[in-house]
Amino acid sequence: MANTDIGIHLLSDDERAILEAPYPGFAAPEIAARRERVTNAMAEDGLDALIVAEFGFGGSAVHWLTNWPATTAAVLVFVPGQPLHLVVEHYNHLPHARQMACDVEVVWGERKPLSVASGILKKLAPDAKRIGLMGRLSANDYGAISAGVDEITDFNRTYFTLRLIKSDAEISWMRIGALFSDMALAAMAKTVTPGITERELAAATQAAYLPHGGAHVIEFMGVTPMDDPSCCVPLQFPSTRQVRQGDALVTEISSHFWTYSGQVLRTMTIDAEPNQLYQDLHGVAEAVLAGIEGVLRPGATAADVIAQTSVIEEAGFTIWDDVTHGYGGGYLAPVLGCTSRPAGPVPDFTFAENMTLVVQPNIITKDASAGVQTGGLVRITKDGNERMQIYPSGIIRI
Repeated sequence: MANTDIGIHLLSDDERAILEAPYPGFAAPEIAARRERVTNAMAEDGLDALIVAEFGFGGSAVHWLTNWPATTAAVLVFVPGQPLHLVVEHYNHLPHARQMACDVEVVWGERKPLSVASGILKKLAPDAKRIGLMGRLSANDYGAISAGVDEITDFNRTYFTLRLIKSDAEISWMRIGALFSDMALAAMAKTVTPGITERELAAATQAAYLPHGGAHVIEFMGVTPMDDPSCCVPLQFPSTRQVRQGDALVTEISSHFWTYSGQVLRTMTIDAEPNQLYQDLHGVAEAVLAGIEGVLRPGATAADVIAQTSVIEEAGFTIWDDVTHGYGGGYLAPVLGCTSRPAGPVPDFTFAENMTLVVQPNIITKDASAGVQTGGLVRITKDGNERMQIYPSGIIRI
């Protein structure tokens, strides 16, 4: 195996300082700049106010605008020109939210956070008629804030557009998340051996980053015999299956640092060299990865990326997973497949500096019995792009 001395010693001094803070958070000027962007977008959409509602440690917008990751429920009331209010559902979460949140009034949700948020909104903007909503809300949730409002509009698409281009501060945090993901992959490669279960491998990957402040996103695994394959793409939940000699293990791993995540994808062969099929599949995957990285730069388009996938069909293969997607703050545009498995119409999309995306060619047989995957998080730079994942490329031979 390649040298995989991957650890926090690879971070810059500034990045290690972020990592070592008791509760890392973005500086007030960074938070203020984000809020200004939101205010400008609201003005373009003709919105009087915005409600951001996130639940169960899900979503990224509350953290992006306040430094507080949503726990059970967090509802942000955003009225331009007025103090921001963050409604936290559980009373026992108030002390920590008040400690971490930046320049926002934190209040208790009284077990009815959307109703409390609605009351705050009516006090701050009694004449508001057009309200933007973010988050995944039920019909009852809409009802809690719709009284006296002429129109409620979905602001999620606008938010995801705002998240496409990362600030320099965000790039630093994503480097930490990317490193944690690489550390997890290194731990998996070091731990995997015939007889170990997928569940045990999942535990090993998480143990690599948890002591340093990382948090779990995914460690998808697809494990199957190379000589009689029946799995073409990493699966979402680890099983009790034991890894065996001659298996291929295809994995997709993400850890996040306070909602900022990396993603790394690799293929391993267990106590055996890759057979001809897996060599052929991985050769195509590497060609697609190189082709896409060769065109990614400011001004490149989604069509330029799609053009690099033609080698897949030429080799007699196809894909299951998307070839690429924007990343960082959500599963962002552009989401792209290939000719034989498109991810929808090719969008009119142009890449710009400091966009971040995952390039992840998952090349499979047409009968979906076998597949490989490679790639990871990429940043668009001034003149091209850079890999943010530092784990060595190529098939990992265990």
